[in-house]
Order: sequence, then C-alpha cells, then structure tokens
Amino acid sequence: MMTEDRFFRILEAYGADPARWPDAERAEAEAFAAAHPALVLDATGDEMVLDDLLDRMVEPVIEAPLLERRLLARLPGPTGLPAWMAPSAIAAALLVGVLGGFASGALTGPADDSDAIYADAFTGYEQDWVDWLGEDA
Repeated sequence: MMTEDRFFRILEAYGADPARWPDAERAEAEAFAAAHPALVLDATGDEMVLDDLLDRMVEPVIEAPLLERRLLARLPGPTGLPAWMAPSAIAAALLVGVLGGFASGALTGPADDSDAIYADAFTGYEQDWVDWLGEDA
C-alpha cells in the first residue's frame, strides 16, 4: 500500500512524470494520485516545473581531440638540451640509490644484543678446536 510519505519521496526522486517512476511502485503511486487529487496537484505542479527545466537543458558537446591539440600546442617545446643529459641523470639516480642501499645496511647496528652475543661466542671457533686437539690436528 502506497503511503503519502513514500509517494512524495517518489515525486522528489523521479519527478512528476509517471513514466519515470519505478516499475514496481508505479501502479500503486498512480492509484494514490487518483485517490488524492487535491493533495497531489500542488506537489506535482512544482515537480513539473522542475522536470520541464531539466528537459530543456542541453548538455555541452566537448571536442576532446580538438581540446587536446589546443592544449598541446600551448606547451613549450624542447629546450635544446644535449641528448646525453637524460640518460646520465637516470644513471646518476640509479647509482645513488644502489650506493645508498648498500650503505644503509652497513650503518645499521644489531637489532638486539643476541646478535652481538652470537657473533662473540663463535668468533675464532676454528682456532679453539686446534688448541683443544693440539698442534697435530
């Protein structure tokens, strides 16, 4: 059953033309409009004016390729830089990145004391075995 609130929501969303109303609710909305003509007349009058204004609007036609050509024509051209500058800039950036990556590993300390303890415990491990077995080993 169509309520007054739902009918006015349909009018606000879809306009006064019943052809634009949702198919599932169109029959009930038309029946509500026929049952309450005085109530609906005021509301549909405003919506019809808005529908008419929206129907008269013309969407602008934008020529994208023409606009693109015009914008590209306004861009400044090449400045005449030597051809070797772009590849050298790329190579320099790559070199700085690689060296920075290697240097960052050398500059970081151990995450916790367990790495240092492990390194201290097994430093010179081979020499200890030689001392224990004797010089003959």
